[in-house]
Amino acid sequence: MKGLQKSSWAGLLLFALLVIIFPFIITESFYITKATYAGIYTIVAVSLGLLMGFAGQISLGHAAFYGVGAYTTAVLTTTYDLNPWISLIFSLLLPGIVAYIIGFTMSRLSGYYLAMATLAFGIIVHVLLVEWKSVTKGASGLYGIPKIQLFGYTLTQGIAYYYFAWAFALIIIIISLNIINSRIGRALRSIHGSEVAASAMGVDAGKYKMQVFILGAMFTGLAGWLMAHMSYSISPTSFTLETSIVFLAMVVLGGSISVWGAVIGALLITLIGIIVKLLGEHISFITSDFEHVLYGLILMLVVIFLPKGLFPSLMDLLQKKLVNSKKMKVSEDVQM
Repeated sequence: MKGLQKSSWAGLLLFALLVIIFPFIITESFYITKATYAGIYTIVAVSLGLLMGFAGQISLGHAAFYGVGAYTTAVLTTTYDLNPWISLIFSLLLPGIVAYIIGFTMSRLSGYYLAMATLAFGIIVHVLLVEWKSVTKGASGLYGIPKIQLFGYTLTQGIAYYYFAWAFALIIIIISLNIINSRIGRALRSIHGSEVAASAMGVDAGKYKMQVFILGAMFTGLAGWLMAHMSYSISPTSFTLETSIVFLAMVVLGGSISVWGAVIGALLITLIGIIVKLLGEHISFITSDFEHVLYGLILMLVVIFLPKGLFPSLMDLLQKKLVNSKKMKVSEDVQM
């Protein structure tokens, strides 16, 4: 925990406080459920942000890791009656192993080539989920996924699961903040800046990129585990290319070079989904397809006008204002 600065701890505590008090302010079950999904998406966005913003790698296959984590626990708990807490271990390990295999076989790829390779991987996983009917039950999916038991208490959809999901999300945020403020984080930033220069300085770029890729896959597997036991049923439609694009939109919108940017991106995309749903109840032409069009438009506008993402751009603007105010104050003192 030494890697975290005082400002990071202050921001983390403030954010945790907002998470705690949210159910007391917004009490409707619909919004609690959406806020729970926001916590799950935060885990995925932070993991993808580490890969994109710090390791400099683009992934279009994170929905596949999400699906691997979800289907692993679903199959183990429904078919083999395994305890969800034991299946959690496999939901972490299996995406990590798959990421290692992919990272090893695609170690020479980078940039858009890696993006296309992960895109292909995502499509392959989706096809397997649909066609491997003896295990995944095909397009109809798996039902009857058991609820999680914690200290003798059954966690169901609602406030209890909201706090459960966000507890994991906060842990992932803390781990990620410590990583980027550590020696590993500095190495990753150097790789993102220039892999050639980083290698010349003795940084093992391949090793660090592989580690982040595996760690991100395991985090995403955790998110899949949380989602499966929250919804009690899953199907391949939740793990398509569109899902990967939504995850990508979260990171790009919030800002890939900041952990908090990924968090804010996940929250904003969830909020946009809520707004579109509410508008769709009153305006006939606004459907779920409109939501995907809106995500694409957001991606385009952010890339053009806020290439760093929303959170880093706002921080830069705030810093400039603070610097200008200090300069004005110094100037006024000199004149006096």
